[in-house]
Amino acid sequence: MIKHLYIHIPFCDSVCPYCDFTKRVSSPETQKIYLNQLLKEIEYNKDSFNSLETIFIGGGTPTSFIYLKELLEALNTYIDLNSINEFTIETTPARALDYLSLYKKYNINRISIGVESFDPIVDKYLKRKSNDYESVKEVVNTLKLNGISNINLDLIYSLPFQTLDSIKKDIEIIKELDVTHVSYYDLIIEDKTVLKYDLDHKKISLPTEDESVKMRDYINDKLDELGYKRYEISNYAKSGFESIHNMSYWTLEDYLGLGLNAHSKVGNKRFFNTNSLKTYALFNSKAEYEAEREIEECDLKVEYNILGLRTIKGVSLNIYKVLFKNDLLVDYPFVQDFINNGLLEIDGDYLRLTKKGLDLGNIVFSKFL
Repeated sequence: MIKHLYIHIPFCDSVCPYCDFTKRVSSPETQKIYLNQLLKEIEYNKDSFNSLETIFIGGGTPTSFIYLKELLEALNTYIDLNSINEFTIETTPARALDYLSLYKKYNINRISIGVESFDPIVDKYLKRKSNDYESVKEVVNTLKLNGISNINLDLIYSLPFQTLDSIKKDIEIIKELDVTHVSYYDLIIEDKTVLKYDLDHKKISLPTEDESVKMRDYINDKLDELGYKRYEISNYAKSGFESIHNMSYWTLEDYLGLGLNAHSKVGNKRFFNTNSLKTYALFNSKAEYEAEREIEECDLKVEYNILGLRTIKGVSLNIYKVLFKNDLLVDYPFVQDFINNGLLEIDGDYLRLTKKGLDLGNIVFSKFL
């Protein structure tokens, strides 16, 4: 039973230098072609929409999609959108209010705003617009006045030109904005990005490892003081505002992904749409659409542990035993070594990363692989 739907919009007003997501700046004609293919894909999957609880429209910048209205109208013909518990859309501060009337009409009740940083020097490098405090404050207040109080801010630390002082100022702004959810990611340097090129050619530099650690520790401590409880490695929420949709990924629930390069998980299978817009634009039947998708089997044991250990709660030893008919520590003897080394701990029924382990999670995850 599929309870979660993700829809990918690969369009942006500009491409951030650190980003390697499937995205592009495109003409209205290209966006129209994409809409037409997306509508076909929705039609092909309509029988999977009967039990949906969450929808997440991500990107890219979905609010830069000039056919968002047509997409929502199409969804509304197959799904009772008023019955969706959590309906999220991603946006930038500059675009957040462009479709305010659509949010209200189609029950989009959670807005995720990509801020990255409030520091003007950092924003200049990132080429981000309207990221200043006053602009974001206007967006947040307007959303709240229109009945949308479930608001997430996406931020990144360890960015070029970023300092601990700028992180402190960002946290103060978060306090003033009083949103319900914060995602704070450590910068990942991806190949084939402007950021990687600039680093390789010594055009910019990044904070030192010691500086990044201080940023991370400050973020964790201060967000906790402000009432944002860390429930996943990079996610913090006020009580009751944890993302239901994102939790579905970490708890290995089934979900359907539509759009360019979208991923789905159903049972022990994963489906991957093409990441080529040219190829995506070619399918003209359900058979062609299904034939172009990549399918692979999941190693559910591995995924249960890696994804579950990303959460602060961790993984249930009893549920593992029910699912896989064996003890987790028997299947993975190295777990005891991580417990002895202080990276993992058992708390009641749950195996979880320690505070030290949360900082060194990739060491644990790689061992499961």
